[in-house]
Amino acid sequence: MSTDSTPPMPAQPPRLAKKNHTNAYIIGGAGIIAAAIVATGIAISGSGDDAATPQPTVTVTETVEPEAAVEEDAAAATDQTADAQVGEEARNAGAVVKVTKVLEADTVTFAGARKSAGADAKYVILKTVVSNEGKASMDLTCSLPIVNALIDDQDRRFDTIEDLYDVAGNPECNAQLQPGFDDEMQFVYRVPKDAVVTTWEFSEYDLENEVTPTLVDLT
Repeated sequence: MSTDSTPPMPAQPPRLAKKNHTNAYIIGGAGIIAAAIVATGIAISGSGDDAATPQPTVTVTETVEPEAAVEEDAAAATDQTADAQVGEEARNAGAVVKVTKVLEADTVTFAGARKSAGADAKYVILKTVVSNEGKASMDLTCSLPIVNALIDDQDRRFDTIEDLYDVAGNPECNAQLQPGFDDEMQFVYRVPKDAVVTTWEFSEYDLENEVTPTLVDLT
């Protein structure tokens, strides 16, 4: 029996697999896509959170003045109801006055002479009858038994001229009007030429108490 002395051929070493660049590209691309999806999800989530977060509410309060109340207050301040008209008796405590006539003149007889009001002025003369229904006498011209004012359409208030006892026809100074009697009295005012008088206001003089004046409509 013959023997084969030929030595066996050595086994071939295993061939190393070549790196598959295509697979690497695929894996890398998949990773990039996954990262992009995650990033997009985060962005969408963040955007949703922003949309869901309630925005701060700003409240603006506007104060509106009640016009009706303002108008009523203004009307009440300027449109007082008169207590009497010309020719009617008006009472304030013990003083009862009836305005019989309202005159306007450029001059008045004063201390026996004609006195001019001036170029830009005029006199307004209220002819009245004053009755003393109080408990004491009244000095109509030298003291102040009747506090008074003449009011025009601009709510301006005018005082009488001084020394009313020098106006022709008025009671003399210190001529005391006794209780239960009456006398004629002229209240004279010097006012601007264009003044339009509307109201006469008077009250009995009282040092101790606050007196609400009586109003006489002169229109």
